[in-house]
Amino acid sequence: MRAFRADLAGDLRHRAAPPLILLALLLAAPARAQQDGPIQLVPPPTPAPSTTTIPAPLPQPTNLAPDRDAVVPAGENDIVVAPLQPIDSAWAGTIDENNGGFPHIMWIGTPRGIVSAALPLLQPSTSPVLSGLAWRLLLSDADSPVGDEPPNTPGLLALRIDRLYALGIVSDAPPLFERISTSVPNEMIDRDHIELRFAANDSEGACRDVNEHIARYQGNWWDRALIACQALAGDKAKAALGLSLLADQKTPADPAFAALVARLAGQKVKFTQLPDPTPMRLALLAKAKLPLPPDALASAGPAALYGYATNDAVPPEERLAAAERAALLGALPSEDLDTLYGKISFKPEELAAAQKAVKPPADARGRALLFMLAGGATEPKARVAAMTLLLADARKRHAFMLTARLLAPRLVQLVPADSDPGFAADAARALIAAGHADLASPWIAAAQDNAVLVVSRMTGRGKPQIEPALLKDAIAGLAARDPANAPYRADLLLAALSALGVERPSLDQAPDLRAPARQAALPNAALWQEQQRAADSRRFGETVLTTLLIANSNGELTGEPIVLARAISGLRAVGLDGEAHALAVEAALEAGL
Repeated sequence: MRAFRADLAGDLRHRAAPPLILLALLLAAPARAQQDGPIQLVPPPTPAPSTTTIPAPLPQPTNLAPDRDAVVPAGENDIVVAPLQPIDSAWAGTIDENNGGFPHIMWIGTPRGIVSAALPLLQPSTSPVLSGLAWRLLLSDADSPVGDEPPNTPGLLALRIDRLYALGIVSDAPPLFERISTSVPNEMIDRDHIELRFAANDSEGACRDVNEHIARYQGNWWDRALIACQALAGDKAKAALGLSLLADQKTPADPAFAALVARLAGQKVKFTQLPDPTPMRLALLAKAKLPLPPDALASAGPAALYGYATNDAVPPEERLAAAERAALLGALPSEDLDTLYGKISFKPEELAAAQKAVKPPADARGRALLFMLAGGATEPKARVAAMTLLLADARKRHAFMLTARLLAPRLVQLVPADSDPGFAADAARALIAAGHADLASPWIAAAQDNAVLVVSRMTGRGKPQIEPALLKDAIAGLAARDPANAPYRADLLLAALSALGVERPSLDQAPDLRAPARQAALPNAALWQEQQRAADSRRFGETVLTTLLIANSNGELTGEPIVLARAISGLRAVGLDGEAHALAVEAALEAGL
């Protein structure tokens, strides 16, 4: 995953302003190691306006920021006009409260330094709920947090743009760049803008920016960017000369970059690895008609994966694995992945054999075949078998939420009444995960699974209606189905329900007091306390940002019940009740309830 670039902005953990040094150090400190536990997804469409009433922040100190056009009385007959303050576009955005955005005053009461220290820690996540909240936070149009910029940092706007790039928010970036303004050049912003253009497969625009800015900036990145643009334009001589000059200047070697440029120049050079798979380098890879190396697929960030997955110059089958990974990380809409699955060609005999003997998928192409069978097999049994294998594969890859979205339109074509109880429970879970809890009811009835019924009642808003007897039966069912994992699953379910307002059993009524194995790392104390303080004071933006940080465990939604409950409570404290419910449901489904 792409972290904050310390070579441009300085390491915030060590170079923050003196009042922020302790906070920055603690926020960036590694989480305490825990036992390993079980190890999805799309940038959400613009959400409909929320009907949730957002609590007003608690009273904050006055004079947080000067009025930009204030008239200040100086004496009985004198009027002094305060100087006009520069417009701060650090949080100018493209969505408002009527279009899925957060409140315009979401940063009121939060010092700018807190946001500057915490924002670089925001990382991609396979959780659709966390990805959606991050997308809304970064694109919302809001007053910027007040205060001075910490020294030796690139500025809040640059940090925000850097997170757009890091999270793979590519298609929404151009309108945002039209909204923001900078009074002085900022190399970090300009580099991210160029990489985002490459990710959008706008090499022409990216190279135009490179040629415009290279006279202003110096460094190896800019030299290689110019060479890359020359190679993409087919200017082999200039690109070769540029590589030669880099070698003469004793620039640190970059074999993979040199090999890509050489391949575009027509040379036969061996190419098997791409250690730094940025959007610019994947543009070179696609132009050279080379396959994506396995190491690049594993290490590429969401923006680079998005660019490669949507590059029509690359055959669909070659970009399918990148598209799966981009969708899992929230950079590519699930419907785009579904469309790409449909473009994979199979021989008639291959399809016939697959319908007779449905097999688990070995790779992305195997999943494309199963998705085709799930929607188009003539025999219902073959369709059910394909879906069963896809959901089992999704659990292993920790892609259940993504797979559920893809399967939902296919599931509604089936009749639940005659289904096997195990498949019926899986179908119910998938429909709940895809946001169709109303359509899951007949499947729940066919499954006779109380745990799934409890999860279905956690959807929506407000306090879930969970009768004590139902909860008791659900937990007993978990123990009967999988005794080894039952204590953890019961603990997570009770923690989530408690955070949603359901009274949990007292100790003498608790089903199992054994300590469940830790499923995720715990956040550090400073971040944990900051999230609680922000939620208690109803500081909206700060609560959302710190909740995103504590709930993200190595790129996945936390599986730690205590942390999950704290995240749910934080969202509810600032009026995001629907999102809190969605987080609880996602955690329950990912845990296998």
